[in-house]
Amino acid sequence: MYSAYKKFSTQDIGQVPFNAYKQYNLSSSKFPESSIEIYTTTWSSASIDTFSTGALNGVYPTADTANSLRYFQLDHLFYKDFKLNLNERLGHIHYLNHKRELHKNSKIISIPNGLCGGRIKPSTLDLYLSGSGFSEYNLIDDSYGNLYTSGSTLSDYNTDIRANVLKIGPEKGFKKYDLNVINDEFEMGYWYRRGKKRINTISSLTKEGIIDDSYFFNLLNHKKTTLSPQTLRGGEFSGIDFNGVDSGIDIENDEKFHFNPGDDFTISLWANVSHSAAETSYLISKSTTKTIIPSTYSHRNAPTTTYTTGSNQTKDVPSAPQFPFEVYSTGNKVYFSRSDGNTTFTISSSLSLGSMQHITCRVTSSQLEIFINGVGSGISGSESFKRDTQNKANVYIGNKGRKGNFLSGSLSQINIYDKALTDIQVLNHYSSSNGSPYVGNVFYESGIATLTHPRHYSDSIDNIKFQGTHLIYENEYQCTIEEHEFNYTLNTSARKNRNLTSQNIASFATGSNFKPYVTTVGLYNEEGEMLVVGKLGQPTRMSDETDTTLIVRWDK
Repeated sequence: MYSAYKKFSTQDIGQVPFNAYKQYNLSSSKFPESSIEIYTTTWSSASIDTFSTGALNGVYPTADTANSLRYFQLDHLFYKDFKLNLNERLGHIHYLNHKRELHKNSKIISIPNGLCGGRIKPSTLDLYLSGSGFSEYNLIDDSYGNLYTSGSTLSDYNTDIRANVLKIGPEKGFKKYDLNVINDEFEMGYWYRRGKKRINTISSLTKEGIIDDSYFFNLLNHKKTTLSPQTLRGGEFSGIDFNGVDSGIDIENDEKFHFNPGDDFTISLWANVSHSAAETSYLISKSTTKTIIPSTYSHRNAPTTTYTTGSNQTKDVPSAPQFPFEVYSTGNKVYFSRSDGNTTFTISSSLSLGSMQHITCRVTSSQLEIFINGVGSGISGSESFKRDTQNKANVYIGNKGRKGNFLSGSLSQINIYDKALTDIQVLNHYSSSNGSPYVGNVFYESGIATLTHPRHYSDSIDNIKFQGTHLIYENEYQCTIEEHEFNYTLNTSARKNRNLTSQNIASFATGSNFKPYVTTVGLYNEEGEMLVVGKLGQPTRMSDETDTTLIVRWDK
């Protein structure tokens, strides 16, 4: 075996970075030694100094200050106003596909940087959980940062937020359960602390400029509504309470809600209706009343003045007789109506009073249908309107045009879609409570996963699988060997006397026809210490016509 020794120049050396993915499969017993931390956190309205009410109701009887603080950190870094302040939130955001919804309680899974590396590889996280009355199930991520139950078909839900033209959870309504306590959405003055009692105590929401949770940020005007927790399909969500006398919500007229003949749309909500068999309560409608700015009048040939009392102020007046939708309840029935002003189509279905029921009203190919708790009933046949059903009325929730039929009860998860949901989508929206397949998020770069769905956050995590992304550098060395540079051998078979002490080369190895083979390549430092050694798969003979370039690549 002949040898050639070459000293590299900077032109002979290259370095290429690339990502390598390492698979991890860790059971809960391995979490401590792997430094994986699991935190169960809750929002608290307590003073920012003490967080004295940081315990989870009935789950952790002792106050947990650290976990309360973690909730606020989580909210600030990933969830709070992420739709409006994209640049101020940490982590990857895909505006249309990344759903971030944080409720009162959450579970945080923190994976150390040594395991996740640069980030968790998207679509590789797999969490195995148990609890909440379910046998063990697993959650996977969709590569956009959303966690959902393995085996679910995402197309069996409406995940296009642009089709959801109205969405009132209210997602963060729990922050207003106690309207007389200062929270992080109300600034009383710098000398007050979150969790302290307000000076100007109030008992209901009135004309607060709250925006909904939809893609369109509809402005909601509340009048004497309050918020409270509601149990939907085993999970606690926020609900809106109506007093049955003069409360309600209205959204100003918008063409998004102008559903004319031939247009498909879906209305879904949870409702707890409490009234007598003879009473009628309106749940949601776009009829009866519109808001206008009345014209001002002046003497003939005189300029119009705007100084008159009430000039250029809004005024509620009767709307046109046609309407695109009304959903109301009389006795133990729920009704869904549409009208072009001359003809009115109405269908009905039985409704249980005094408890939360999921109601879906759908128009598809001019067919009206009501679904109660995901089950369809009340098909009308085809509409035969001769005129449009759109009007300039506002959308009213909890009353009929602010004129009467006030709702006594609660509503939650109010949604209007400008498309007809399929039967399986209606059923799944009922089953998931909030119309979404997603139960949490993954923040790949931060090594954090969260469970935020009210029905899943308290489940136990039994196993975690994921791939960590680790940056590796490929080092490349190019060594060009000329024929005459094979000037030394350690192989005793090429020596005249075949022993280690003989330095004389045998005659067969000195002629011009002798061509050595390359079998081993070594890399040494300046002190002559071997750093890397590589064996070729089979001996390679040197070329008779050109120089031979050996390329050595190794990773670190």
